[in-house]
Amino acid sequence: MELPEALDLPVREARMRALRDDDWVLDRDLSRVPDVPRWTYYPADLSAERAREWVAHSLAVRADRRGGRFVVEVGGAPVGTVGITLRPDGPSVYYAFLPAGRGGGLATESVRAVARWALADGAPHVDARTMVENVPSERVLERAGFRRRGLDVGPDGVQLTCWRLARDRQPTKQ
Repeated sequence: MELPEALDLPVREARMRALRDDDWVLDRDLSRVPDVPRWTYYPADLSAERAREWVAHSLAVRADRRGGRFVVEVGGAPVGTVGITLRPDGPSVYYAFLPAGRGGGLATESVRAVARWALADGAPHVDARTMVENVPSERVLERAGFRRRGLDVGPDGVQLTCWRLARDRQPTKQ
């Protein structure tokens, strides 16, 4: 799968574009929002150097066609990121938003856009995982059309809820 450079969002003044080198500032800022490292695999309090490395890694993953991230912007300001990992068992989405990007359905629409693209590109399903008790993230996936599939344990021992959006449940709302 070759990721597009941009995806459409049905939210006024919002857009999704491919991650760039200078997006390290967004990653640094996300790492400093207390609930982002708590509920995701973002390290807490990234330095500028470490944030640049984090972005460089994401860009290398995209160049190798193993996945990639998009930056979600509103009015030109980055407010979050949505990524997709192309795993052997199918694509998996993940996301994190700054407080400024929350509460208006932007995360849901961004996840829908990435899932819609993957399904249209031939994936039979799109998966996601949330840490158990991450209720806001669970609501994003539910609104995007994903269904709960059960529990799993991550490599770090964290208990995860598994989600799936199958092709026959492709999100239609725009």
